[in-house]
Amino acid sequence: MLSLNLNLSSKLTVKNIIIGQILLFNMKPDSLFYNISKKSKFFKRIYPYYNIYIRNIKFLFKSSQFNEDLKILKIFKKKGFYVDIGCYHPVRYNNTYRMFKLGWKGMNIDLNPLSIELFNVARPTDLNICTAVSNKKIGNLYFDHELSPQNTLEKNHAVFYEKTFGNKIKKLKKIKTRKLSEIFHKNRIYKVDFLNIDAEGHELNILKSINLKKFDIKVICVEVLKHNLKAIIESKKVIRHLNKNGFKFKFRVGINSIFIR
Repeated sequence: MLSLNLNLSSKLTVKNIIIGQILLFNMKPDSLFYNISKKSKFFKRIYPYYNIYIRNIKFLFKSSQFNEDLKILKIFKKKGFYVDIGCYHPVRYNNTYRMFKLGWKGMNIDLNPLSIELFNVARPTDLNICTAVSNKKIGNLYFDHELSPQNTLEKNHAVFYEKTFGNKIKKLKKIKTRKLSEIFHKNRIYKVDFLNIDAEGHELNILKSINLKKFDIKVICVEVLKHNLKAIIESKKVIRHLNKNGFKFKFRVGINSIFIR
């Protein structure tokens, strides 16, 4: 069985990485500019450009959190098609932005409407879909705010965030979800060169929402966490599920594991 230990400095635990990740990711959009954009059609049109090209300008040059995009690109000899589930932000710590710049095409999926608004501006030629993906028809959404990496369908992750940061999830609401197979069939997608899944503990449910043997998927990148016992168990299930479907572990960067078939 694959070890879940990270190839990082001994001073860096998985929990520390997750904490750092959330502190970096958790940029609340409720700034003065964003609040004004809610009330003004003019500023609403401007806000996505401000968010992408001013507020997050440094990520236009280095988007992937652990430089995993550079290692992943070495696997491929030519441009291809990517699918990014839990895409969050078009440039900020994103594993597919460099691919987009190199001429790849793709599909980006996130349950946050604001995330998809940003993708529609930054990647207008991609297919950008606002939905939650799962193997269950209805999910419990633990909601923090409009552009939060803490928005999750997994109670275990929500509890971890609350215990670690002390900020309670603001809302719990029922939402409809879609299976990944349904989304692929509807958009006539049968071949995917790179599938990126970052769903805050819901990765296994997403993988189970599609018959991986019926689709030509070459490389999968999933977030593998072990901040508590339940997360460790779920991560091992993810690895077993991928191995069962012909995917072999290739390498790990930070908290992301890459599998190839």
